[in-house]
Amino acid sequence: MATYTLVANPGGASRKYGLYDGLTCVLSVHFEQVGEAIVFRYTQNGVTERVHTHLKTLRECGQQLLELLKNLQLVKSDADIERIAVRVVAPSTFFQHDREMTAATVQKLSELEAKAPLHIHTSLHEIITLRKHFPDTTIVGISDSAFHAARPEIARRYAIAPKDADRLDIQRFGYHGLSVESAITVLKDHNHQPHRLLVCHLGSGDSVTAVRDGKSVDTTMGYSPLEGLMMATRSGSIDPTAVSALRHGLGLSDSQLQTYLNKSAGLQGVSGSSSDLRQLLHLESLGDDRASLAINLYIYRIQQAIGQMAAAMGGVDTLVFTGTVGERNPQIRRRILSKLLFLGLAADPKLNHKVTDPTELVDISPSFHPAAVFVIPANEAAVMVRHARNLKG
Repeated sequence: MATYTLVANPGGASRKYGLYDGLTCVLSVHFEQVGEAIVFRYTQNGVTERVHTHLKTLRECGQQLLELLKNLQLVKSDADIERIAVRVVAPSTFFQHDREMTAATVQKLSELEAKAPLHIHTSLHEIITLRKHFPDTTIVGISDSAFHAARPEIARRYAIAPKDADRLDIQRFGYHGLSVESAITVLKDHNHQPHRLLVCHLGSGDSVTAVRDGKSVDTTMGYSPLEGLMMATRSGSIDPTAVSALRHGLGLSDSQLQTYLNKSAGLQGVSGSSSDLRQLLHLESLGDDRASLAINLYIYRIQQAIGQMAAAMGGVDTLVFTGTVGERNPQIRRRILSKLLFLGLAADPKLNHKVTDPTELVDISPSFHPAAVFVIPANEAAVMVRHARNLKG
């Protein structure tokens, strides 16, 4: 009987896949748009190859993926894959649990698309495409908010009438749960299980999560992944009255407003030039005031959130940086930590500077410091595999 699990983690400009035999990754594949072309790289047995394709859109990756698996003699047909795990980001109590993606479940997800269009649209198309090319394989949706489901009620509620919130299923669901679980797993593997942990996930989306004894206490993302920190192209938290003023002042429809706040704000919107922190840091060094404003606002919001999440736990013992930016950008880590010494958080300058693309946990804490600071590469796929294998029905 087949034991392979295929993990799919679709993004707006990429598609990431991992093929697992049990809990062991035997192949990782990353499709991305490069100019007008779609290329992919795959890693097998520690060797990485880069391949150009004739694909027109990322939605066509499913067929190319199946052909690659056959060409590498990993599978003979789609039936050799027992299950496919797809990350699901959706504001819904129903999707705070992992679900088999039956026709009825896919319909439920499609009904939520307008509430988190940036993430649900991509996930839906990925599920539909994979179903086409893997018709006999069970597809499971792995909830990115399940980790936060057991938080205290005060961390989940908005200050609106509970009867309205419950009837309309409105609460602070929280996201990046798979990334946080990944960090906790790595810490446990290194015999480090802090009582009060902060996980700072910085990538295209950003969040800070408070974890006490391995359980979520609170997190900055709320009803949708738009709430919370300023992000690459997302505004983060903003006064609803200001949102209304934006809508009317710019003459935007509801859909256009969602697009504006999700794709034209954040680092991109404030700087007016880029959502890439590497580019913005370069522009800042050349004297670009808007790039500098964008970076400083970004860092300020993260510092505020770390203080907020530390207060939710009554302090902090360990801080973890993860996600693409958190793992690879020493300058951003240094600037974030520059005002957090009151929490016992700091980094050794030399250790921090060396960490630009870690493959395992790295301790960047100064010696004899009250709180530890680690950099941990995110491995959401490994968490998704465990969830998929544990899902019953």
